[in-house]
Amino acid sequence: MLHGKVALVSGAASGIGAATARRFAEEGAVLWLNDLQADPLARLIDELKEQGASVAGTPGDMSDSAYVNAWVAGAFERHGRIDVLYNNVGVSRSGLVGDLTDDDWRFQQSVTLDSAFFATRAVLPHMVSAGGGSIVSMSSGAGIGGNYNLGGYAAAKAGVINLMETVATEYGEFGVRANSVTPGPTDTAPLRAYLESRPGGIEAHVADLDLARLTDPEEVANTVLWLASDLSSSLTGICVRSNIRAASRRPNRNES
Repeated sequence: MLHGKVALVSGAASGIGAATARRFAEEGAVLWLNDLQADPLARLIDELKEQGASVAGTPGDMSDSAYVNAWVAGAFERHGRIDVLYNNVGVSRSGLVGDLTDDDWRFQQSVTLDSAFFATRAVLPHMVSAGGGSIVSMSSGAGIGGNYNLGGYAAAKAGVINLMETVATEYGEFGVRANSVTPGPTDTAPLRAYLESRPGGIEAHVADLDLARLTDPEEVANTVLWLASDLSSSLTGICVRSNIRAASRRPNRNES
């Protein structure tokens, strides 16, 4: 589905990012990766190379526009084109809106929303010149209807959805598609450890999800692959909603 296409993936070293990088590699993509953590990124690159993938990348902070510009430029200089961008970077800090500090707010907006904007802005000239491309950004169920105790994160993720909708409106005539994904709580090691430490554990947390279970990273990767590929060639400006809370509700105090 992505044979020979140059695909950029941020936050690629673990979790959903790593699952997506592996899935892209299986489909023949030429990969250019990023992660803040250099060692896990290097291990993933080595793993994919051993499997025959064409892959490289650089570690760095996607909330730093200078780094992002250099990262995108590096991909273009190496391969002469950019076909796919997957924005996977995001971070949350819990707290009621009235209790969030300036740093809590700015940190979440910077890492989650600024990173998607910087990378999207940087790839657009290359995609427009080439006559098209696909941008996929990771949002969250928190970005649809708000999320108790995660107001800063929810606002940033809602911004990601709107950013993709706006890019779709502005750049569709140039062949650029832009979409987002809200995968719901995903079975990564950090989330599983956190939920197991909470009252009721994982079972209590997933009880009111649409599918009453955590989403697997590989399931999210398949959705991202579909949006990145020509299988979804007529779709732009959409948010793929999957396995989020069936209804927004105010949790018990011991759940927050």
